Amino acid sequence: MKKIISIAAMSIFTLLMIGCSTIATADNIPQSLQLSGNDITVGEVLTAELPYDSKDNTLKEQLIAEALKGTNYDFLIMPRYEITKSGLSKKMKIRGRGARVK
Repeated sequence: MKKIISIAAMSIFTLLMIGCSTIATADNIPQSLQLSGNDITVGEVLTAELPYDSKDNTLKEQLIAEALKGTNYDFLIMPRYEITKSGLSKKMKIRGRGARVK
């Protein structure tokens, strides 16, 4: 009887450890999306501009979000980034076509 209880306890402990451990996060899983021309609708050219900071690693994502804000598009196709300087300030600009999945 003690043997059965100890085996059950070890099994429960093992299941708890497996259930509570993180196997992978979304950052570690490669993501890909394959769409054909029939799957998407391409729309107008969208642009956005933000102050440029070379230390900001999320600036490109911020620009995409800013360009898509207030539209019904899901993503930008072939975004083009430009860094412009006017006076003492630098700005980063994005330009691309808005697209949505049908």
